[in-house]
Amino acid sequence: MVNKLLIIRPKNLLIICFTLYLIKYSLINQFLQAPALNNFNFFLFVFATILITASGNIINDINDMKTDEINNKHNILNSKGGNVKVAKKWFFYLNFLALLIASYLAFKIGYPILLLIFILTAVLLWWYAKSLKKSFLIGNLLVSALIALSIINLILFDILPVIYINASSLIIIKIIMAYSLFAFLVNIKREIIKDIIDIEGDKSINANTIPLKIGVVKTNIIIKALSILTIILISFWQYFQYSIFKTSFDLSNFGEKVNQISIWGTDVISFFYVFLLQIVLFIFLYHCINATSKNDFIFLSRLSKIIMILGITSISIFTLIYFQ
Repeated sequence: MVNKLLIIRPKNLLIICFTLYLIKYSLINQFLQAPALNNFNFFLFVFATILITASGNIINDINDMKTDEINNKHNILNSKGGNVKVAKKWFFYLNFLALLIASYLAFKIGYPILLLIFILTAVLLWWYAKSLKKSFLIGNLLVSALIALSIINLILFDILPVIYINASSLIIIKIIMAYSLFAFLVNIKREIIKDIIDIEGDKSINANTIPLKIGVVKTNIIIKALSILTIILISFWQYFQYSIFKTSFDLSNFGEKVNQISIWGTDVISFFYVFLLQIVLFIFLYHCINATSKNDFIFLSRLSKIIMILGITSISIFTLIYFQ
C-alpha cells in the first residue's frame, strides 16, 4: 500500500503543501486583516491543489512506464502489483474531486471564472504527460510555470477578491510574485536536470528533450546560466537588505531624531539567512560545473529541493523577526 502511494510523489506534494501554508500563515494572514479564504476554505484550496498535482503525477507515471524501465527508475506500474487501469481511474477521480472543490471555492469567493485555472491546469498536466514532456523546452517551461501558478493562485483566491489594490497589499502581492519567480527558476533547472538523468529512456521513445537536441554539455551550460541568474536576482535583494540596514532615516517629524525604518526581510538575521541561501546556490553551481555522471545530476536534482525549501522557509523567518 505504501509503495503504491509513491505514484503520487508524496514528498513533492508535501513541499507544495508546505509552501502554500507558509505563505498563507506567515505572510498573507499576518499583513491582511480579512483574506478571502478562512482556515477551512484554505485547507480545501490546498487539498484541491494537491489533488490536481497528484493526478498529474499519476498520468505522468502511466506514460513513463517504458522510459522508467530503461532508466532503471522505480515505477509502481511496472512492478507486479502495478495496475494501469486502476491508476487511470484514480487520475479521473482525483481530477473530478479537485474540480468539485475548486468550483465551490470559486463561487464562494464570488469569482467563478477562477475555476478555469484548475480546469486548465488539469488539462495541461495531462497534455504534458501525453506529449509535451517529450518536446524541446516547452514541457520544462510548462511544469515550472504551473508550480509558480500554484503560488500565484494565493493572490487570485485569497487576496484580490477582498481588497482594493493599495500600497500595502501591492507589496504583499509583489513578495508573492517574487517567490513564485524563485520557484519557477529552481524548478526549471530541476526539470532540465531530470531530462539529463532520463536521457537513455527518452532516446528510446524518440523524445526531443533539450539534452537529446543539443547534448548534455550544452544543456549543462543552460543549467549553469539559470543558476547564475538566480544568484544575481537574489543579490539585488541582498543589496536592498544591506542598504536599508546601513541607512539611517530622519524621522524627527514623527517624534524621533534618527532611527531605522523596519522593513520586512531587511534585518540582520534575514540578511544572513539569505547569505546562507546564496552559499547553497554557489555549492549547487560548483557541483553543476563539475557534473559529468548520472549520479552527479541526481545529486543536483536533490539539492534543488533543498534550495526550494530553504528559499520558501525564509518567509516565516522574515515575518517572525519583523514582528519581534
